[in-house]
Amino acid sequence: MEIEDTATKRARERGGSGRSASDADQLSALPDSLLHTIISFLKARQAVQTCVLATRWRHLWRSMPCLDVDHDEFCRTGAASSKDRANQEWEDFEDFTSNLMHRCNVALLESLSLRVTHSRAPGFRPKNKQHADGLSSSSWRLERLHLCNVALDAPFGNHVRSACRSLEDLELEDCTCAFQAITSGSLKSLVLKNCWWNYLTEITSPTLKRLVVAGGSNNAPCVVVAPAIAHLCLDVPLYFARSISVNRMPSLPRL
Repeated sequence: MEIEDTATKRARERGGSGRSASDADQLSALPDSLLHTIISFLKARQAVQTCVLATRWRHLWRSMPCLDVDHDEFCRTGAASSKDRANQEWEDFEDFTSNLMHRCNVALLESLSLRVTHSRAPGFRPKNKQHADGLSSSSWRLERLHLCNVALDAPFGNHVRSACRSLEDLELEDCTCAFQAITSGSLKSLVLKNCWWNYLTEITSPTLKRLVVAGGSNNAPCVVVAPAIAHLCLDVPLYFARSISVNRMPSLPRL
């Protein structure tokens, strides 16, 4: 599926974008950096649809520094709920996301948010060798990664450590996690909400300032090595909290 062609077709069905040619030309005169800032406030599907505004906008979305991919954009409101409709919505979302990630320049991404609101949990992994090489590149400049309801396999922890060398903000929500350690030389904020682990045994980051663990479950003792941490929140069941060792946080005040 060509993302641009789909967006163009929908715009034509609606009778155009609703903007005059002069309005589009005024926006098109802005530099790429400013246009990227403008469309970065949009959800990913809306951002791609800006390709129909003018020739100047046709490929801007491919080099966006921020992507916010939300399953809600593909859920049709006001229609009767059915299994067939839900399956079609999921196929549309999966098709769009796959094309988006393969056509964008992932090396330029500074922020990526992927939110799935239904019970299906897609895997977060490269699907071919070319894409895998891009993800493992040391030039990947990602600073912010937020994932919701995504299945994270064992190599994900390696990607965080080796590929995301500029990552400062990592938030995982309602994720099923198969990796055993989170290690980073750049993280400043780590938020884990309602995540389910088999064996998370280590969280290590010399730069980490903020750690939040809320809900979820873990079946193994976990050692946290974060000498610079200033804020720690453990909103978890008592058995989970007792399995987390916080002795290696000298910057935290002792009660």
